[in-house]
Amino acid sequence: MDYERPFTIADVAASERRAKEEGHPYLIEVNGRPIGRIGLNQFRKRDRICSLYVFIGERDVWGKGYGTDAMMALLAHGFSRYELARVELWSLADNERAIRAYRHCGFEIDARLPERSFKDGRFHDRIVMSVSRQRLSEVFAAWKDSDAAAT
Repeated sequence: MDYERPFTIADVAASERRAKEEGHPYLIEVNGRPIGRIGLNQFRKRDRICSLYVFIGERDVWGKGYGTDAMMALLAHGFSRYELARVELWSLADNERAIRAYRHCGFEIDARLPERSFKDGRFHDRIVMSVSRQRLSEVFAAWKDSDAAAT
């Protein structure tokens, strides 16, 4: 993530207010335990595009598929409910874990933007990624099949 300092309760409250004003935020829960946030925002109605954000803050659940499940559910909902053509996001270029998860959900790299985020005393590139309605349809079918096989 592109954050430098710990969050205060006031920071979280302000972030939640902004998220509700600017889009559609959701809490990611596992067995009643909140583990992260996800949402759609920055809707561009004419272009039928919006942005997705996701954050899994509880490290003990990383790599267990909860982020993928949340993204797939929200993407399916977003494409259907808002008649989207494409959903986009950005990530720090060296956040390999996130980029792998996004690729798993059908996102493809559209661009690399050099030195767009200053973090840890240096500039970092950003990667812009997106998934189209058609691409999600293909990935979603495979994901549902693998999920059904796992249960």
